[in-house]
Amino acid sequence: MKATHRLIAHGLMKVENKYILIKRTEIKRGKPNSYPKYWDIPGGMVEEGELPTDALVRESKEEVNLDVKVTKIVHEDSNFDEEKNIVFTRLVYLCEVINNDISNIKLQLDEHDQYKLITSLDDMEGEKLVGYVADVLKSVG
Repeated sequence: MKATHRLIAHGLMKVENKYILIKRTEIKRGKPNSYPKYWDIPGGMVEEGELPTDALVRESKEEVNLDVKVTKIVHEDSNFDEEKNIVFTRLVYLCEVINNDISNIKLQLDEHDQYKLITSLDDMEGEKLVGYVADVLKSVG
């Protein structure tokens, strides 16, 4: 059977020279979350007929209640999930928070329960990060 393909768009959001990370909940909509209690960056699945950058703008609003301007792509990775027979491709974009205003951050609590502003990967020492996040933070310096 031919594998299907799913596209995921994430955004490394920069505000006042800091990046926004969000911590995944243990339970997501009544089911065990993938990578529970790991730090990640906002993003999610691109819907049918949706551009990745539009999906990222939508996911940013849903997950952290922020309006963002997508500036450039900074990372791509793909993996094949044999169990689901799906190829997942992740695109990570650098984003600017519109008006540098983080006072409106409101988490989607059934997915993420904390957020943190960091200046570099060093700020996350001893914390669990979803794998690609460390690579992204290293690449942007």
